[in-house]
Amino acid sequence: MPSSSESEEVQRALGASYAIERELGRGGMGAVYLARDLALDRPVAIKVLPPELAVRPELRERFLRETRTAASFSHPNIVPVHAVEERGAVLCFVMGFVDGETLAQRIRRAGPLPAPEIVRMMQEVAWALSYAHGRGVIHRDIKPDNILIERATGRALVMDFGIARSASSASAGLTRVGEVVGTPHYMSPEQAAGDVVDARSDLYSLGVVAFTAATGHVPFDADSTPAILAMHLTRSAPALAAERPDLPSALTGAVDRLLAKDPADRFPTGEALVEALDAVRSSRPEVAPAIRLFQQSARQVIRNALLLLVFAGYISSSAHGTVDRIVMLAMLLAAALALLMQVFVRMRELARQGFRFEDLRDAAGVMAAEEREARAQLVAAPDWARRRRRRWIWLLLGFATAIGMVVWSLSLRVPRPSGMYSIGYGGMALVLLGAMLGMTTLVFAVAGGGGAARFNRRLDWLWSGPLGRRIFGLAARGVGGSRGRSTMPAAIPTGSARGILATLPRTARRRLAGVESAIRRLEEEASQLTLREAQLEAALTDAGAPAGASAATAEGHRALLDEVGAARRAAAERREAIGAILERVRLQLLRVRSGLGSPEDVTRELNAG
Repeated sequence: MPSSSESEEVQRALGASYAIERELGRGGMGAVYLARDLALDRPVAIKVLPPELAVRPELRERFLRETRTAASFSHPNIVPVHAVEERGAVLCFVMGFVDGETLAQRIRRAGPLPAPEIVRMMQEVAWALSYAHGRGVIHRDIKPDNILIERATGRALVMDFGIARSASSASAGLTRVGEVVGTPHYMSPEQAAGDVVDARSDLYSLGVVAFTAATGHVPFDADSTPAILAMHLTRSAPALAAERPDLPSALTGAVDRLLAKDPADRFPTGEALVEALDAVRSSRPEVAPAIRLFQQSARQVIRNALLLLVFAGYISSSAHGTVDRIVMLAMLLAAALALLMQVFVRMRELARQGFRFEDLRDAAGVMAAEEREARAQLVAAPDWARRRRRRWIWLLLGFATAIGMVVWSLSLRVPRPSGMYSIGYGGMALVLLGAMLGMTTLVFAVAGGGGAARFNRRLDWLWSGPLGRRIFGLAARGVGGSRGRSTMPAAIPTGSARGILATLPRTARRRLAGVESAIRRLEEEASQLTLREAQLEAALTDAGAPAGASAATAEGHRALLDEVGAARRAAAERREAIGAILERVRLQLLRVRSGLGSPEDVTRELNAG
């Protein structure tokens, strides 16, 4: 248990229900502790409201009311709130523990995110926001610190719903403007001005988060809070495409639209944003893990085989006698051939799993595009030029030192009467160290530069050309998998549950028989419910009170409107429930694809839904 006085006080207040294990983090909204729920024996996260806020009755009551509202949420992209605890001076809420890191920590650790991760994060946060907005809750403090990235699945979860409205102006990192509280760097213009905010304010904040995730810095920054707020109110955000030209135009356009000053120019809802980003996710097929593993291992195997062939002549020539040379050369050639046969065997395994040559060819193109994006992202980093110069300086120093050692060792040679030279232990050590340093520097220069990428590009012809097709045909002979249906269909959005299902190996898909049709039925029902909602909404909008009607008629009209409104709400709730089911099934399919789950987990989740 943490030794701080605050954690001890929290433990004393909650000791009957929770056992605090350690502190997870601390910020302007208080400390977060990892604890164990003693009744249910499960890990939980406990967020404690700072004492200076908890003692104010109006903020305390508001915090309790709004956190209890958030506790009623049930969505796969919202961190669940299990309970609100009010024990003396301690005011806290108990959340589900998510094993992962915040988006802010992810950016600090690894730098700007690649396009697929940005798109997924934006879509999942937009789903969470849409769910909350549909229940009349505006987050008001969307920022990287309030977005968790689950370690096992990469899922984004939003936390701290309703907390921003309960904070005081004295909180570190928070600023109060009128009746609204938020983090200055991520505030919408209307929130900064103290105006009434709606769902589009959260979407603006999500745009700032996406910009930060893509570039590693916020679009507006200054030395003071008023200056930052003024920039949100008056300045246009920098164009994302100018800082990340490697990102798809649909993605940069979506972020730019989210950052519009006028709320009317932004996406009206989170669902609209998700639909706009679907084009980005479906524009590139996902690569099945089996094919990705094959591509990576095949590159390494072929590289090793080529290395053996290059040195075969030199190594065999060092042997004594013609027979020894022939034997050594045959052994090395056999080893290289055995390595290349491993590629053939793994190709046959892909065919046995139901993959086709077209899957292998398409995967090579996708992975090549990913490598280009990763390279462009690396080059776009602000300190790339400085790191590259420093790297070359160290490489040159390594080469110079290695050459200096060898030259120094030559000066230590002692001539012999036979015309040969002898060298002492010191000179031999210099030769060995110089040779080792030179080879190490050479490997770093080749492997750490663009040589590996160029080698991979030269291998693409093997997976996409006629020779690759013939080799795959030979590997698949007698298996029958090469005639199967492609696992990377372009018609299904690859980020959806059906799209992920299509990328699974044939054996897993066989164990999931019936799941695809069930998912399709749910998707069709959700589409029909969306249409029904629109029709009922239109009916409510068009229906007005009948002019000159009697009291009984007016009362009947109101009852009819109430009935239509109830039907619309029921349709919306059913549609959201279906969306939650599909999302949970999607997450289980991701676990199956990554090897963390089983097909039975998917079926169980679908049946439970």
